[in-house]
Amino acid sequence: MERYFAKLLLFGEYTIIRGAQALAMPLRQYSGSWQFAADEDPIRYSLEEFVQYLMRLKERGELLTDMDLRRFEREVNRGLYFESDIPVGYGAGSSGALCAAVYRRFAIQPFERGDEAHYVRLKQQLAQLEGYFHGASSGVDPLICYLDHAVLLLPNGQARLVTPSEKRAADRGAFFLLDTGISRKTGPLVEKFLLQCEHPGFAEAVKKELAPATENAIGHYLAGRREALMPEVGRISAFQYRHFQEMIPSPFVNVWKEGLHSDVFYLKLCGAGGGGFLLGYCQDEASARSSINIGQFIPLPKI
Repeated sequence: MERYFAKLLLFGEYTIIRGAQALAMPLRQYSGSWQFAADEDPIRYSLEEFVQYLMRLKERGELLTDMDLRRFEREVNRGLYFESDIPVGYGAGSSGALCAAVYRRFAIQPFERGDEAHYVRLKQQLAQLEGYFHGASSGVDPLICYLDHAVLLLPNGQARLVTPSEKRAADRGAFFLLDTGISRKTGPLVEKFLLQCEHPGFAEAVKKELAPATENAIGHYLAGRREALMPEVGRISAFQYRHFQEMIPSPFVNVWKEGLHSDVFYLKLCGAGGGGFLLGYCQDEASARSSINIGQFIPLPKI
């Protein structure tokens, strides 16, 4: 069975809302795939209501994707379900992976993964599917899960596939995740950010400090300049510590601050914040791991 991986927003949380780039990619530590339940096995999450939601959209002529919904219904009645270990409420694409899998299996003429010319339309189709779970969706999460590739998200809504320079054994610099163990909702956090942006001083700081550091970090990462990446991640971390306190889970404020003071590692939000994962970057993984005594430390050796 084909697997659909979780999604990692490496750089660009919040700044993409303000017209900057973002970089996202598959997070291969977590995934989901289609399974059929045995007759006696209970299904943890039934897709029957999702099928009915899509059928209602189709009846009203509002469904953006031509889909074989009768087949979807038949297979769900036979026990089809999406088996996934992607954490829910982490901003890691738990619903995005499901929607990508639904699109791939049941869309009658799905866009091909390499068809960049149609990514805007594809994102709209996937956003409508994910709207069932969130009420509103940008379509970014299911797009990343569907494309299964690193994607540069552009301010005009476009997206393009990118291939980061391969990490060499001699390269210093390593990413890691810190699992906070806290589930959260994205919507209220984004609303807080947008309210903050109504204050000219904050909006100007985002434009002149956070956005340039983010775009520099993306450029250094894609070019394989690992050592140049460290100070840019430090700038992002320091900005978020000063201005995004509400998005940093309170049990992790001290370790965030410790990273800024020691320069052994830096933490940044991974998505909207408020819980889920924090993303870390360090020059020496062993030193970072020994300095962090809270949360679950998850190395990302392939990123």
